[in-house]
Amino acid sequence: MSVIPAHVGSLSVAGEPEEFLNADAALVAGGVFRLFDPVLRRLAPGVPVLVEVSTDGITWEDADAVVDVLFGFVHLASEPGPSARVRVSGASLPVLPVALVRSLSLSVTNDVVELQVMGEGYKRRAVSLRDFSGELVGLTALDVRFEDGAPLLVEVSKGTGSEVFRAWVKVPELSHKLTPGALYERTVKFIGHAFQSESGSAIAWGYGIP
Repeated sequence: MSVIPAHVGSLSVAGEPEEFLNADAALVAGGVFRLFDPVLRRLAPGVPVLVEVSTDGITWEDADAVVDVLFGFVHLASEPGPSARVRVSGASLPVLPVALVRSLSLSVTNDVVELQVMGEGYKRRAVSLRDFSGELVGLTALDVRFEDGAPLLVEVSKGTGSEVFRAWVKVPELSHKLTPGALYERTVKFIGHAFQSESGSAIAWGYGIP
């Protein structure tokens, strides 16, 4: 979907996961690789990801790694040799364009909470979990999946070659009004969604090159 004047970008939502096997990952920096195919860089967080390393291109071994499900980076626990190859198996999320976006606002917060431990005569302050919320405004007949409260992956892009905003969100509120030209201006308010990861719940969002 091309971007037109008065719109900051286009909005896409993820479709159904598509499994892939043995996709090559290219070296980015020491111990950090990235899936070579941009189409595979959005990973379904509920599907197990297998990372394998080979030093000779023939024999493959399971690798201890953390995979960025939003942008396809693979962080190996130990740096392999300079000629090592890395491949990944998992499930990718294709995206489907659904809207032109006129504005995007984002709020990120870290609340500070007070803690009091039994038997101690003082309080301590600690930073709670990071959270985010935001609002999208655009002109479109939005997909009905926004209205059922299910978590979904959204992507806002300014155009080819630019950074994109990707986030797992829930949409508790959707409103619209009729604008000049008989177009519906729709406002989508969203909150960050925490999905279960191997190390616990995590809220996924970020900006990056597709």
